[in-house]
Amino acid sequence: MSYEAGLLENVEPPCWRVAPIDFTKFLRHLPTLTPDNCVLCLEGVIDPAIESSLKKRQAANYENETKQGFLKLRAKIFYMPITEENIQGLADLSDGYAEPEVCSHLRVYWKRKVILSWHDLPTDPLYVLSELDESALQKFCEVLGCKYEFDYAEN
Repeated sequence: MSYEAGLLENVEPPCWRVAPIDFTKFLRHLPTLTPDNCVLCLEGVIDPAIESSLKKRQAANYENETKQGFLKLRAKIFYMPITEENIQGLADLSDGYAEPEVCSHLRVYWKRKVILSWHDLPTDPLYVLSELDESALQKFCEVLGCKYEFDYAEN
């Protein structure tokens, strides 16, 4: 199932706002912040090597969206289970690329609910569902060297 078929794209406020973030560090430590059985969604993937890797690790019950339309205006979207092996492999692969080459937007789904959203990488903040454990978020931010604050406003 794709987000076009009902999945949300953003964390709804109130939520946590996290910035600034180093993308590769973010990937390497993402499993420490997310619950088990989460799915990473990468939108706007343009690098062929990263695309190939993501195709091999497609999440069950999610459909990659690679048809860009006649004028190729739609972004390619890939869904990958968040496992230590998958995330470390993606982090290793993406380490040599600028964020927009890896993806322009990302989301994390847990039980089909968006719990993290980061649009317009790397400049926009990461939004984190307010129900996630604040102590885990605090540790995550300490490791990444970034700050977090509660955001009551619309994204």
